[in-house]
Amino acid sequence: MSNKIIKLKDNTKHEITHIPKEDLTNIKDIASKTLYGIKDNILIFPNSFDESKDINKNSTIFNLYDNKIHTNNIMGFISYNNTQIKISSRFAVNDNEDYFLHYMLMKVLSLNIINLEHSKDYDDSFDFLIYMFINFFKRALRQGLFKQYKLIKHNDANVKGTIDINRYIKNNIPFNGKISYNTREYSYDNNIMQLIRHTIEYINTKNRYLLSYDSEIKNYVHQIFYSTPNYERNKRESIINKNLKKLSHPYYYEYEPLRKICIQILRHEKLKYGNNDNTVYGLLFDGAWLFEEYLFTILKQINFEHAENRNSSKGINLLNNAWRVYPDFYKLSDENKNNIVLDAKYKKLNYDNNENIDRNDKHQIVSYAYTLNAKKAGFVYPINEINNYKENTYIGKLNSKYNNADCEIHKYALEIPSNKEIENIKEFLESIKKSEKILKNLIISV
Repeated sequence: MSNKIIKLKDNTKHEITHIPKEDLTNIKDIASKTLYGIKDNILIFPNSFDESKDINKNSTIFNLYDNKIHTNNIMGFISYNNTQIKISSRFAVNDNEDYFLHYMLMKVLSLNIINLEHSKDYDDSFDFLIYMFINFFKRALRQGLFKQYKLIKHNDANVKGTIDINRYIKNNIPFNGKISYNTREYSYDNNIMQLIRHTIEYINTKNRYLLSYDSEIKNYVHQIFYSTPNYERNKRESIINKNLKKLSHPYYYEYEPLRKICIQILRHEKLKYGNNDNTVYGLLFDGAWLFEEYLFTILKQINFEHAENRNSSKGINLLNNAWRVYPDFYKLSDENKNNIVLDAKYKKLNYDNNENIDRNDKHQIVSYAYTLNAKKAGFVYPINEINNYKENTYIGKLNSKYNNADCEIHKYALEIPSNKEIENIKEFLESIKKSEKILKNLIISV
């Protein structure tokens, strides 16, 4: 059994020569599986293919070609049989500390930065599970406490349900004035709420700060504790087994991803060290979606709109209402004289080569530029922090020979701190804040 974590990076080709034979066999099995085929056993964020930017139900976690593992825009961790695989962002510092992935998640999920100082061999997969728990926990509790019909057994003189003959004979013969009966009543102290309670208790044994820094979380935790008076720590495994079935509820739909993340957290240690059940477990992030959402936390500071194709929000008319398109970000000025439209690209782009941009991306940004009568348009993409990077973003100007277009096309690189001089999260934050400021100034400069 191999206890070594196989470490990969997104959008990268990896040699397989260093991978143990047993792990390589499991990797070959995973490479052939689509996300749709394993989605019930892993959590994918965002948790709907409709919300995702690049991945769909036929996407694979990674591919195996020519004795090399080819990763895509997917990050996270997975466990399969005895094999543990971690896919970091390609900007992980010193190939170990993935500050950028932590940072994007915290920005997108509106989480406070916590201490990320890890030991050399620390497995931060548990951190990601906690981030997702906090996100799903808030979304679910905003729908209200989960209540469910529960069988309540009574033994008194106020009969208002179904008489339980067997209990009556056992408890009330000779007759003592009481009747045994059962009722079905809504109760907050049910299996789902007990599962959440067990998860909170488990997280608190690891770090009590994680669920106490936010007043909203503290309030919800108090509600869970108040609503589960029958909680017993030694019943954890029993509660897990009672919640293995998928939860389908027309109102409490946000509780299903919460149920899944709770089970993953409570079983994390067991899954971490391997299960020989041919099931893929884990948590995966759509890097393209995450980068786009993270960019919006920056660009909204300079008044950009964020169109969202996945939920048909804030689109623009392309053809007299017949077609509607959704550029990632756009900013409309007074009288439309200085409009800007931008497209987020998480995939690798070469900062000094403009010819490697995909033809579909070129056509798309040009159509957006013409439709919005933009003065500037272009792409925003992440690059490793490099010393000789030039800040010249200009690619060219739209051909105005056949029209009156006056739009510059740019390629804006966001430098991600990833060099060996970054020693801790504090230094990473200081550096990336500078990169974000530079990016905003480049975009709004005339």
